[in-house]
Amino acid sequence: MSEKDSPNAGERGSSEGIQNQYDWSSTEPSAAVVETTAQAASCDHQELGPLYDSIDPDAFDAILAPPTTKNTDTTTLISFMYAGYSVTVQSNGTVNVSPV
Repeated sequence: MSEKDSPNAGERGSSEGIQNQYDWSSTEPSAAVVETTAQAASCDHQELGPLYDSIDPDAFDAILAPPTTKNTDTTTLISFMYAGYSVTVQSNGTVNVSPV
């Protein structure tokens, strides 16, 4: 992940998990989940199991893709388990990862 695509604001908390903010126009939601989970686990993203064991990455990215219209007042929220962490992702770019 390049510096340009890195999370805008990351908050580390050992037992509380972390939260990162992403721009979906430059980072795919599935990549953001893997990167944030790797940060929470203090490991390289390649050490985590495949995301598709928890969720379909293509469908996940399609659901959270930036809306084609600017007039939307809704926020999509998706929660699931991945690599021993509880993951919650919002369509506004927020990714929360907490240990189970």
